[in-house]
Amino acid sequence: MAPRVEASVIAELAAQAFQDPQLPRDNPTVSFWQMPPHPSLSEVQSASLPSTTDYAIIGSGVTGCSVAKHLLDNSPSDTFSVTVFEARALTSGATGRNGGLLTSFVPTDYKLLSEHFGHEQATKIARYANRTLEKMHQLANSSPEFKDASDIRRTLDVLLFEDEASREAFKESWALYGEHVPEDKGKIQFLTTDEAEAKYDVKAKAGALLYPNGALWPYRLITRVWGQILDQYKARVSVETRTPVTEITYDKASHSAHPYILHTPRGNVRAKKIVHATNGHTGHLLPELRGKIYPLRGTMSTQKSTAAFGKRGHEVTWTVLGGSSYDPETQIVNVGLLYSNQNPRTGDIFIGGEKANIRELLISDDSQIDASCVENLSSVLPAIFTKGWENGEKPEVRKIWSGIMGFTADRLPIIGPLPLEFTKRGEQGGEWIAAGFNGYGMPLCWSCGEAVAKMLLGIDVGDFLPEVFAASSERLGDDVRMSPRAALDLFFGGHV
Repeated sequence: MAPRVEASVIAELAAQAFQDPQLPRDNPTVSFWQMPPHPSLSEVQSASLPSTTDYAIIGSGVTGCSVAKHLLDNSPSDTFSVTVFEARALTSGATGRNGGLLTSFVPTDYKLLSEHFGHEQATKIARYANRTLEKMHQLANSSPEFKDASDIRRTLDVLLFEDEASREAFKESWALYGEHVPEDKGKIQFLTTDEAEAKYDVKAKAGALLYPNGALWPYRLITRVWGQILDQYKARVSVETRTPVTEITYDKASHSAHPYILHTPRGNVRAKKIVHATNGHTGHLLPELRGKIYPLRGTMSTQKSTAAFGKRGHEVTWTVLGGSSYDPETQIVNVGLLYSNQNPRTGDIFIGGEKANIRELLISDDSQIDASCVENLSSVLPAIFTKGWENGEKPEVRKIWSGIMGFTADRLPIIGPLPLEFTKRGEQGGEWIAAGFNGYGMPLCWSCGEAVAKMLLGIDVGDFLPEVFAASSERLGDDVRMSPRAALDLFFGGHV
């Protein structure tokens, strides 16, 4: 059994969760996904900012893109305006830094979700995730340009169990999932250690399973969707990169139609409504949400394949589950999760995961990378695969980078209009949020952006949006459900 994290360290982590995440850093590590940047849109901005806008969206990742697209697509004859504010280059945050996988988290977490929120909501979350993943496939296949740029593909995830406890926990969760989400029953296949090695050249210490998923190049897809939006709605939308929102104030007396003021280094813009799509940086402009949503720094890499490893990117992806640990002397924590896919064209292997100093996780600085993460990712491939590298041989690392995720204390996204007690300004229904994806943006973000856009337009979303995602006063004010301690208990599991 892994040693427990000291109470003093837990207290420090809880304090970290309440810190101001600040604005995205000006000099982030370079993500391979963003090489090269979009040739015309990476630094897109207007010659001068508009004086007013009806909908101000803060953040240009997959969530902000979804909000803008669904607002405009669902009101083609309207005349309202949309302005998107991005602190850095277009789609340069988590969407341009993630693992590139289209995988549902719900089968693994179903038992936990059902215990906390009941089977009805857990089932709705499962179907919501599946819906979102299908939406991503549909979006990427909606034009030849999108399909080619995104390398969208349907694959099988080969999930390797590092220990029997992880395997048995998954089996228990999957049994409940299959019972309550019957349309997915029978979609997985369990393999023994020997079967996994023989069929997939992997080292599965406690066996493996196969589960349908997908993979893509998120940055290239979303930047091209932005291009489509700007072409189609050029008179109604502007995207302002290098334009961080540093403050939001409210002054209805001087402009009743656009009472909110977004302050930026390029000038101020008045808005009717504001949507926060800044995920791990949410707490900077919404201090009352600090601790309820907090940053977690992830690490990702691209590594060169070998002829012996081969090209499998069109067929499979890989996940390693289990083996979590904590060393009280070095204070290095291994969260027990690796995720990987292969570039179907070049053979490059993308792999990410966290084995870091425990004090270097809940931070919002993606200009740095924890040295333990670098060491771990640089040497882990030979520990997973039986072919590709000789004993003691290290893979050639092409790039390692970090990115900031947004985690919530109850491990659910925060979606919808923000109560006044958590904005401390303006009017009810003036500020909205879609954030807190807990490391699983691909099965959550696009539908969350869609839900916010439709709610803003008065369109009912109850048929697909789980009620437990709501940014309600009851939920956000629950000091047990939304406490940093609850977040740490859930994240570190048995190590806390």
